[in-house]
Amino acid sequence: MYDVAIVGAGFTGLLAGSLLAKEGYRVAVFERNNFVGGRAATRTPKEWGWAEREDYRVDFGHHVFATNSYLEFILDRLGAKRHFKFVPLNMPYFYKNGGLYQPPVGFLEQLRAYPWIPLRSKLRLRKFLSYVEKVSFGEVMEKWAYRPLEELYDEFGFDENARELFTDGFVAGYQTIIDTERNSAGDLILCMKAYLRGIKRYKTPLFSAEGGVGAIAEALRKTIEENGGEVHLGTNVTEIIVENGEAKGLKIGKKTIESRKVLFAAPAYYLLHLIKEENLPEEFAERLREGEKEATKLFLIIGGAKRPLTKKPVGTWIMVPRSEVKNVDSYYLIYEVSPELKQAPEGNYPLSIAVLADEKTNKKELAKKMVADLEALFPNFDFENDWDWKAEVMFPIVDGIGRTIDWYWERRLGPETPIKNLYVAGDSAQELSSGVDGCASSALFAIEAIIGRKLLNLEEFYRL
Repeated sequence: MYDVAIVGAGFTGLLAGSLLAKEGYRVAVFERNNFVGGRAATRTPKEWGWAEREDYRVDFGHHVFATNSYLEFILDRLGAKRHFKFVPLNMPYFYKNGGLYQPPVGFLEQLRAYPWIPLRSKLRLRKFLSYVEKVSFGEVMEKWAYRPLEELYDEFGFDENARELFTDGFVAGYQTIIDTERNSAGDLILCMKAYLRGIKRYKTPLFSAEGGVGAIAEALRKTIEENGGEVHLGTNVTEIIVENGEAKGLKIGKKTIESRKVLFAAPAYYLLHLIKEENLPEEFAERLREGEKEATKLFLIIGGAKRPLTKKPVGTWIMVPRSEVKNVDSYYLIYEVSPELKQAPEGNYPLSIAVLADEKTNKKELAKKMVADLEALFPNFDFENDWDWKAEVMFPIVDGIGRTIDWYWERRLGPETPIKNLYVAGDSAQELSSGVDGCASSALFAIEAIIGRKLLNLEEFYRL
């Protein structure tokens, strides 16, 4: 009998399992794949099925992590950093008018930065940043959690330049923008606070690990096992056992796993396929079905570049706004992996280029349009011949559920559910922050619900 059985060995499940094992709980994590990390795993191109290459370590997508935020809070609490090399990354870039611009830090830098933005607009941006620094967590949630980005922009008098800088720049990196009339303004403010926390500690908001983000997933796996927990790979959970409205364990084929509590650490709407219909409250089932429609997707051109995009490697994100492209109705999120991470043969660079897409997209046609845009943006890079290898793939679930005003904070799923002793965590559940850092926050909130006490004071955490 386990204290807690966790379904899913992505970052959410691994973080939750590590915290529980550290707290002395008998915990087991079950993962259908034969690797850890989920949608933030690191594997060779051959293992991903993209190319016959084994000399690259490739992250699926554009994963870099927020410094000094939820993920690092948990890693520090666990002492897990000893298992991997922590690497702060360069500040991200914003592409405009043929140039690359990094976010300014000091007041004078802010006035000199972004030459296309009028001084009056820069002063309004400065006023907004000052507000972000001072506003409390409680005020953010009370005033902005369920109001859209557009209302925040209006309140601070953002002109079209400032709106673009945030919507297709900063926000695109932290949130998957669905619609500025729908995305939560509170989410943006808290992501800005996370950004400023990272700047304060490291002078950069981003980090990764030598060898790729999968090295952190492996560190968490070791942490679970060091503290007496278990991680079972290649183990497909076929049912969550529910009796009389209470979760009792799992089924793996014909085998029954008994557990006092169950934590589902995958997109919550997958519960529709794992709990018998008669045991799933209809109102909860309907909410799961609604949530599935809100999953966000990206289309990627991903590969090994023979040379950097520009004269020298940037080793970080490049955000390209819609105004700079003609063929695809999306911002571009480009990630050129830093040589410091040692994920490619010397002189080569893992490169990921993402745009918004959906399952109906003609992928070949979209890839052609992307190349047409990219050739204009980076004329010194040959997008036909400067690849060592290349793949065109759909990233099927970027955010399990987009963080819109209808699906933010207390309007999200979990961590508790109508089924006793069944909890949910991850990017479709209650979270703050984004990407893997959001999953870290969700794992933390779920563990607090399971153990019955707080591990983090949010007011203090967001006080800059």
